[in-house]
Order: sequence, then structure tokens, then C-alpha cells
Amino acid sequence: MEIYKKLLKIQRELKAPKTQYNSFGKYKYRNAEDILEAVKPIAHAEGCIVLCSDDVEIIGEHYYVKATAVLIDADGDGKVCATALAREEEEKKGMDASQITGSTSSYARKYALNGLFAIDDNADCDTTNNGTTANEQPKKQPVNRRAKKELTEEECKKWAVWEAKGQKSKEDGRSAREVFLERFFVSEEQLNYFDDMVDTFRKAMNVQ
Repeated sequence: MEIYKKLLKIQRELKAPKTQYNSFGKYKYRNAEDILEAVKPIAHAEGCIVLCSDDVEIIGEHYYVKATAVLIDADGDGKVCATALAREEEEKKGMDASQITGSTSSYARKYALNGLFAIDDNADCDTTNNGTTANEQPKKQPVNRRAKKELTEEECKKWAVWEAKGQKSKEDGRSAREVFLERFFVSEEQLNYFDDMVDTFRKAMNVQ
């Protein structure tokens, strides 16, 4: 189909720069808006339209945003789409419900666009650890299949306290450290910081 030839050309020409900066992790990254800004001029030159939409799905006891990215051939009837899922946090300090949903949507859309336009994030913090991304479908334990998120110092300390207390995941009994590494983009420097905090909290709580 002609749409696949156009998609091939768009994938070949697309360059999506990382214009965002995580001050805590000290790394650059791209978001869905960066990808859309870069791809739209190329897609329009090929006579194509890029659309993104969201649906909410309940899997187990949790809410997921399912994002769909679509490339439509305006000169014909062809289209190609990709989907991705991201789980909503039950609560996040400083955010109301609509902001949490919006943030989750942005993550899901980013991974849907990554899949559609074959954007390789291997050099990003998205794939620093052996966790899953929003492209992967949740199975029996959706809590372990959520999209990774940028790590803040507040989150780092919170999870370090849980690890120091020896808390385990209610779903599968994994340690707080294991779940922490799966849920967040964690650099080697951040992981060392996390482990140091765990030791500090254990000493403060007299935990061996």
C-alpha cells in the first residue's frame, strides 16, 4: 500500500530532538509533543495526517490510558496505527485527578508514537533498566507493567524508606527496590543514591 511507502520515508527522515530536561536525573529526554512537532511537517509534505487519541481501560483494579497514534493518507484511504498503555497513579503529590490523567496520556502517546515511527529510545533513560515500557501489554499483574516515569528526589526517598522497612509488593512479593527499578528511569548515579539512602534509613530505624 502507498501508506507504507510514505511511512517508510517519514521514518527515514524523522529526527525528534530531546528538548526536555530532568534536573534531578540530569538527562535530556523527548515527550509526545516533541515528536509531534518534528513529524508533522514531514507527514504533511507526504500528504499524511497524524492523529492521537486516548481511551481509558480498567484492567484488574487499575485504570490505564490507552493511546492510539494514527498516520492517515489524506490522498487515499490507507492508514497505519500503533497503541500503547500507561497506568494512572492513584495519587500524585501536587496534581489533581485531571493532571494525573493528562500526564499518563502524555506517556502513553509518546510510546504509541515511538512505535508508529520506529523511534529508538535505547539511548534514553526509558530503557536504562530491564523493566517494561508502555508499549507492552499488561497481563495478570498490571501493576508491574506500567509505563516508566521520570524519577524525582521525593519518589526516590519514598521508595528508599519502603525498601529500608522491608516492604514487599502485595501482588507478587517482590522487594520495594525491584518494583522501584521497574517503575522509574533510574541512572547508575541515582541507583547509588537510592542505595545510600536505604542504608541511612535502615541505620536510623535500627533495621539490620
